[in-house]
Amino acid sequence: MKSVFCLTGLMVMILLLGTSCSSLHTYHFGVQDRACMVPDDFGQTEMVLAQAEQSPGAQYCPEKIAKAKELAKQGAEVYWSCHNTESSRLLAEARKLAHEAESCGPPPVAAAPEPEAPMVKVCMPLNINFQIDRTEILPEFDLDIVKVADFMKAHPTSTAVIEGYTDNVGTEEHNLDLSQRRAESVVKYLEDKLGIDPSRLSAKGYGMSNPIADNSTEAGKQQNRRIQAVIDCVMEKNFVPPPVKVCIPLMIDFDTDSADIKPQYEGQLTKAADFMKDHPETTALVAGHTDDVGDPDYNMKLSQRRAESVMDALVTKYGIDKSRLSAKGYGDTRRLVYNTTAEGRKKNRRVEVWVDCVLVKQ
Repeated sequence: MKSVFCLTGLMVMILLLGTSCSSLHTYHFGVQDRACMVPDDFGQTEMVLAQAEQSPGAQYCPEKIAKAKELAKQGAEVYWSCHNTESSRLLAEARKLAHEAESCGPPPVAAAPEPEAPMVKVCMPLNINFQIDRTEILPEFDLDIVKVADFMKAHPTSTAVIEGYTDNVGTEEHNLDLSQRRAESVVKYLEDKLGIDPSRLSAKGYGMSNPIADNSTEAGKQQNRRIQAVIDCVMEKNFVPPPVKVCIPLMIDFDTDSADIKPQYEGQLTKAADFMKDHPETTALVAGHTDDVGDPDYNMKLSQRRAESVMDALVTKYGIDKSRLSAKGYGDTRRLVYNTTAEGRKKNRRVEVWVDCVLVKQ
């Protein structure tokens, strides 16, 4: 029935065309009309296509304009084949594409690539000072050696030469041996405690040669009693600075034959206690010392009393848990400076509080 109706309709349109449009040949979308009248969506689609072609978006999406025209042409062709529903769908799709073309714009500008991180030369220094005629590594330098070990683990091809030095007091032979033992103590620390392979380390003592400060002063001598490490530098990309070591040094001097803490040190003790409270994982060694005047056994006991005096003050007056502290007296065995002057002896009558240093990210 549908085909009969369509044929009848076409015949009627042909008759009408023959009577009132006999000399008129019209086209929609490049397809010749077969009747004077066409559906409204033909005109709507033509208007939308024309508007899209004149819009700024046409230059950015010409393929959508072309596709819309092709769909409109197909819509006209199927209409004259009596597929009205399909024709309406194709024309609607054509209008949709034309509207999309109107909204087109220039492609987004590609973001400039991130500049490549430059290669940076990274070196890890190590500088450690020693007490007079001693090779023991002081607690304040533990983290410095840890940072060296971490650096060498991160760069497994790196090697290190640990160089030892002394001041100029004593014989050349003794100082050369002492400097070698200082260098070896650091190598042993890196090997035994921090797991660096011995094949990557070497120790060399240079005695009193190559001073970095004036040996005529006590301060200069102290600087010259040192370790310097020559560690392979590396080239790194995206270098992240290592954490910074933060320490709270505390040194208290005492009158001759006294273990009483002078009032002037209350501020320093408060700072040390506050540091330990801020970093509850830290512990502290309280080390007592004397000058070389008097009996060595008596001085050993005096140095212990001095250490315990400071430890007790940190516990009772400043609220530090006693389990985090230890007190040890060293008598006159660990000189900070030489006992050859009254000023030197005064500096050696001391307590040093070695609070654990901490690492803070930069």
